[in-house]
Amino acid sequence: MEKKSNPLEGDQLQLANRKCLLRLLSFLDSKLPVSCAVHSLVNAAVSTENPAYRVYFRRQHVSTTSTSLEDEFSLVVAIGMERFINSRQETKKSWFLSAWTNEDDGMLADAYKAIDIIDWSLDIVVMHHKNHAPHPTISHFIASKQTMGHCYPCDQYVLSRKNAVHLQIREMDGVYVKSLERCHAQTVYDYWPYNEGTTVENVAKEIEELPSAGVFLTDNDKLMSWMMSHPPNGMSRLHTLQEYRRRGYAALVTRSLSKRVA
Repeated sequence: MEKKSNPLEGDQLQLANRKCLLRLLSFLDSKLPVSCAVHSLVNAAVSTENPAYRVYFRRQHVSTTSTSLEDEFSLVVAIGMERFINSRQETKKSWFLSAWTNEDDGMLADAYKAIDIIDWSLDIVVMHHKNHAPHPTISHFIASKQTMGHCYPCDQYVLSRKNAVHLQIREMDGVYVKSLERCHAQTVYDYWPYNEGTTVENVAKEIEELPSAGVFLTDNDKLMSWMMSHPPNGMSRLHTLQEYRRRGYAALVTRSLSKRVA
């Protein structure tokens, strides 16, 4: 049984309650942009209260009197869960996992080991690390679980909150921008190249719970370009229909969503 935390007690790995989630979010704000992936998962846990998001932490200091956030936490692990249908039409779980620590990254393996809701041999686990390759200790842990996996180096681009808030959104003739709705989930899913790891319902839930933006034709309300929040990637699933490309719609939807998220 996972222990929900009192945010002012203990230094063991704990499952954060809502009070602690708010404190963790403030703490991770000070660690941006390094913490951006785990920050997006914690933010989703706070804003949605969806149990698919879970956040674990270990405290730096055991103190019942300190109110300072500085160096309060030594480790934060955030996870998000989605369900998908495999080729045998079986419902499986996929986990998105990201972490921040002020210790050696090898310490994360012990934290992952303590999170017992993941079936490392059967579930799909997408792990985000600050370096292109995981720490050798984490690689050894994955191997010990007999988990089949691949390492895909990728980069995450960031814009400071201050700059994003002050973005100027230029209006364009014949189109308007607004949030996506549940009815757009099928379209987003159909054009997402990696949709084998999710379902239309998962996409719909993210549209309902998290910020998104779409560019629509004024004449008939047709959706032409879109982007949505997808923790821990941040803003993701950007796509413009082929016949509407090279008109600046992707830039418009990216700037609009950036400002809203900020």
